[in-house]
Amino acid sequence: MKGNKGEWSELYTFFRLLADGKLFSADENLNRTDSFVEIVSILRGDSGTILDFKPNGEASINIIDSKTDEIILSFKQAVAEDIANKLVEEIAGTSGISKGLIETIQGLSIEQVADKTKGKGDINIIIYDPLHGVSSKQEFSIKSFLGSDPTLFNANKTTNITYKVSDSSGNPITEDHLKEVNEINTGHKYIKRIARLEELGYEIDFDSYDDETFRLNLQVIDSDLPEIIAHVVKDKYVSQITKIEEVIEKLRVTNPMSYNLSQGHKFYEYRLVNFLVEAALGMTSKTVWSGKYDVVGGIIIVKPSAELLCYHLIDFNKFKQYLKTASRLDNPSGSKMGYGNVYFKGEESFIKLNFQIKA
Repeated sequence: MKGNKGEWSELYTFFRLLADGKLFSADENLNRTDSFVEIVSILRGDSGTILDFKPNGEASINIIDSKTDEIILSFKQAVAEDIANKLVEEIAGTSGISKGLIETIQGLSIEQVADKTKGKGDINIIIYDPLHGVSSKQEFSIKSFLGSDPTLFNANKTTNITYKVSDSSGNPITEDHLKEVNEINTGHKYIKRIARLEELGYEIDFDSYDDETFRLNLQVIDSDLPEIIAHVVKDKYVSQITKIEEVIEKLRVTNPMSYNLSQGHKFYEYRLVNFLVEAALGMTSKTVWSGKYDVVGGIIIVKPSAELLCYHLIDFNKFKQYLKTASRLDNPSGSKMGYGNVYFKGEESFIKLNFQIKA
């Protein structure tokens, strides 16, 4: 059983929910509310067979083969509690997950850290809503703050954005200046490279998206979103503003799209928050986005304290407000993604920039 901290956090969530038997909702500030759903069972398919982990009302959990309804194993909820507590300790440590803990988990018919039989969702739960008296099977995504902040929107080479570099007369960068800029390699080098380009009098203008699928996915959400994202990404390196709330406020002030803001319409907030929502619920840069959400139930947040809270999609406005206040732009690895160097293409000069979003 191997996995990164995020994947081990998914397994922690699995055992924590089995131990607690409840999942509480969060408000827009990620504080617990009095609203909760009960855990009827959790489905996993990592062993090749769909297994139903079902609390039986007697402080025990039955593992049921979903095809035959046969109980293949039972264990105490206290075992789930103990495993969850140990996972938190070992995820936070530096030695990885111990062999003894892995063997205990494997003894419960769990063979992989992450259940990869689903799409965007990370856990498949049958819940009971006591307020409305309704049971339903829902898939949730898990975002964990154990170890590090979770990534809401992942970077790769398809998220590179190309900008044209030219002087006030439209000429490309000089050979000497190109060499000078690309040789900047001290801390925050990409920010320093952009700053040096501006000091040298060069303009950095959005040119194109490296990947057409990504550009079209953004355009599906809103026709102006590709240009807005390109502006936001460049400004991250110029102004070093990363918190989405502050990004939105600066866009409102500078209004790069020249929208009519005289009546208070929140063009930039609406478009950027919708992008965050689509990213949280299934959109990536690599796959054509249909607008169909893979995650039906909502998002489970694992707080730094290891407390679990949930945003159900019925609490959509709280979820959107959380994304707005919690999300921030982040720099992915330049060497892995292939961005940050000024280069010539024909008789013109360009630079690629990239981004990811943590939440």
